[in-house]
Amino acid sequence: MRAAGRVMLLEFSLTVFLMTVLAFQAAAREYIIGTDDKIQISFWQQPDLNTTVRVRHDGKISLPLLGEVEAAGLTPKELEEKVVKGISVYNKRISQARVEVLEYNSRAVFVTGEVNRPGKFAFEFIPNLWEVLREAGGPTGRASLTEVSVIRGGEEAGRKISVNLAQVLEKGDFSELPELRPGDTVIVPAFPVEGTPAPAELMGRSVIFVFGQVARPGIYPVEEKSTLLQAIGLAGGPAPGADLKNVRVVMKQGVQSTVAKVNLDKYLHQGNPPDLLLHPGDTVVVPEKSGVWRKAWSVMTNVAAVTSSVIGIVYIVDRLKE
Repeated sequence: MRAAGRVMLLEFSLTVFLMTVLAFQAAAREYIIGTDDKIQISFWQQPDLNTTVRVRHDGKISLPLLGEVEAAGLTPKELEEKVVKGISVYNKRISQARVEVLEYNSRAVFVTGEVNRPGKFAFEFIPNLWEVLREAGGPTGRASLTEVSVIRGGEEAGRKISVNLAQVLEKGDFSELPELRPGDTVIVPAFPVEGTPAPAELMGRSVIFVFGQVARPGIYPVEEKSTLLQAIGLAGGPAPGADLKNVRVVMKQGVQSTVAKVNLDKYLHQGNPPDLLLHPGDTVVVPEKSGVWRKAWSVMTNVAAVTSSVIGIVYIVDRLKE
């Protein structure tokens, strides 16, 4: 009985600890309202006071009864408490308010160049560079992913950071990407690639991205159950020097990216191999043969196995183990 009691106590303590950690993480990621954000404030006890406003550049909003209210720098919950405290002076029946952010314009980045939908993109939490490019419709067939530029906004306005995105995709280590900040501009330069479907033909369709050592890198339409082999075939097949033992498939998992390493060479030599299905938005990267970066990849996977559960940035899946 004592042993069972100790086990139950240990389980309870562990549960409380995990709940505390999760609550801390949620609080750490709670959104901070900023200038140009569009917010909606609702009062279920008096709906005629409901209003939708945009945070001005001085950080303030104008509300019925209250007038000018400082909103920038507060979380939605903090603004709710501030509004209720102020408005209850005029109407004691109002004890609750709901603040909802409709547009996260204070956390916007700009994407221009060889992407299918250049423009301004706002996020509650800005994802990594590759996910931002996918939000912009993905690179066009003329995009040079070895020379992507990030032009800083804000306090470092004008500072340029060069990114070899193709190399990052090959390695599968998204921690090498610079963290994007509000006001940054991403520029994707052009690099002619013949034989790739024109971007206009693909707008509104389900697509995948195929890059690296293939005959025709670019963006291709996919059906619901397209396979990895079909994707590489659409891109003209592997190019000379392609490392088929270390093909990468980048898949979106919420705001994170999952990188699967596929030994396509081994797969092709199986008697009756299962289909390796892709989904719209997946990215296939066929790297070039190189003994140096394969060794680096092995080291990275060992480190990721220990740290991925802690930092939650990227994890690696071997679909076909050696």
